[in-house]
Formats: sequence, C-alpha cells, structure tokens
Amino acid sequence: MKKIFNYILLILCFGFLFDSVQAEEQVQKLRAGTFAKVMNQTEFSTLTADIGDEVTFINTQDMYVYETNAIPENTMFYGEIEDVREPVEGKDGAIKVRIYKMITPDKKVYKLNAYIYGDAQNYLGGRNTAPAYYHKTPHYVKGLRPMLQAVPLNIYEMGKHTIIMPGAELFVVFNDDVILK
Repeated sequence: MKKIFNYILLILCFGFLFDSVQAEEQVQKLRAGTFAKVMNQTEFSTLTADIGDEVTFINTQDMYVYETNAIPENTMFYGEIEDVREPVEGKDGAIKVRIYKMITPDKKVYKLNAYIYGDAQNYLGGRNTAPAYYHKTPHYVKGLRPMLQAVPLNIYEMGKHTIIMPGAELFVVFNDDVILK
C-alpha cells in the first residue's frame, strides 16, 4: 500500500512539473492573432498622412498570459502608414497602419508583423455614406390607400476624411508569433 501511495505521489509531482514547464513554454511567445489594446500618441488622418509616415502607440495596461506579464504597461508600439484611401462619393477615407516594432519599458526590442485592427481588412475608416437623393415610389397595399416609399438612388453623399485623434484606443493584432525574450 505504501508503494502504491509513493507511485501516485511521484506521478502527481511529475504532472505538476510538466504542467508548469508547459505553461512557461507557452508564455515564451505570443501567438498570431493576439490582440493588444493601445492608445494613439499622435493625430493622423487621410487628409494629412502620407504612405511611410511614422506613428506611435502606447500600451496602457499590463497584458498577462497565464500569470506572466507578457506585454508590460507603457510598452511602445511603432508603426507606419501603409496605405491611404481618399474619400470618394459613397465611401469615407480609410487608412491602414502596419506595426513593425515594440519596445518594452525595460528596453527590450521586438520585431513585429502586426496591424492596427480595423473593420475591413485592417483599414481604419472607409464606412459607406448615406444616399444623397431618394425617389418617391408609390407603394400599394391591398385594402389600404397607396403610400409613397422613399427609394434611394445610386447617388451617394461625398465621403469624409478619417481622423484618428491622440488618445484614441485601438487594437494591435499580431499576424505572426512573437518570441518573448
């Protein structure tokens, strides 16, 4: 009976040791698809931004994976404007930001392949505008008087420029795994 108890105790010890090693290994990298909440540091917009302009963001809170602080508070994210789409009839302007570097407060530098998360293929802005004109069409319902129905024409309002203000809270989404040092 004592031998069985010792074997069970030994198996449990190895199980806990294996779990802690496995959890430690998982913290050594942030997987692709991870989101990190950041705050914009400088204003940029589709009106003033050019492709290649530098932009910076800061992580405003610690990001934990298990019990390990994977991305500490005040980590800086550096990026550049990758694409700018001007506003057109029917669409607001849109802007795409690629994040290429992250520097932690203890000066560790990580190369990244990440983007600021946006609604459509990581573009910020680019929403559809409202129709500019409507055509009044009679709508007949049996037993009721005819009604006029407003049907939008294929003419839309001119889009507006997208402006990202300082202090705007955004998300960085990692496209590749990031190995933590």
